[in-house]
Amino acid sequence: MKKLKNALAALLMLSTLVSFAGCSVSTEQTNASDTTQVTYQIGSPGKTEDFEFGVTGINSFDLTTEYGETFHCLLVSVTYTNLSEKEQDITKRNIEFYLDNEEVKPCEYRSEFEDIFEEGNLFNDNNVNPGRTKRGYIVYRIYRDYSTINVCMNDVTVTANKGQVTPLALPATTDATEQTT
Repeated sequence: MKKLKNALAALLMLSTLVSFAGCSVSTEQTNASDTTQVTYQIGSPGKTEDFEFGVTGINSFDLTTEYGETFHCLLVSVTYTNLSEKEQDITKRNIEFYLDNEEVKPCEYRSEFEDIFEEGNLFNDNNVNPGRTKRGYIVYRIYRDYSTINVCMNDVTVTANKGQVTPLALPATTDATEQTT
């Protein structure tokens, strides 16, 4: 009787191990097919059933605040077209931005940006009606050097590298003490 119990226990353990092995193989196969994601380049928008998303350019600029603090920023020009038949609520927070796979959050509008572009040119937080396109800039403050950039909207990822970032020509500022009459 004891031998029968040991044999049943060993058989039960073996069948449990086999079922776990079968589960892990099945999970790996499912995950492998889910990770296929298409990436796009600057100027080539990605399209899904509900929307089209693209990045038309990335610029860099430095900004010095009135307190003497310097910001290093990237200005990303994005477009979003609603392809569905209902209104969509899209904000800059729906768009993910990564430097070398580290997520960076967008900056809020600052008065220091006024010399660079008007607030109306920013990617606003309004709804997008069916068939309409929303365009605008999103500013990201960066704190370190980087090599790759990924801008993601759900399943659409636009990839760029540091060499594709164009320095922004900022308007010249004049100091009243330097002017001569």
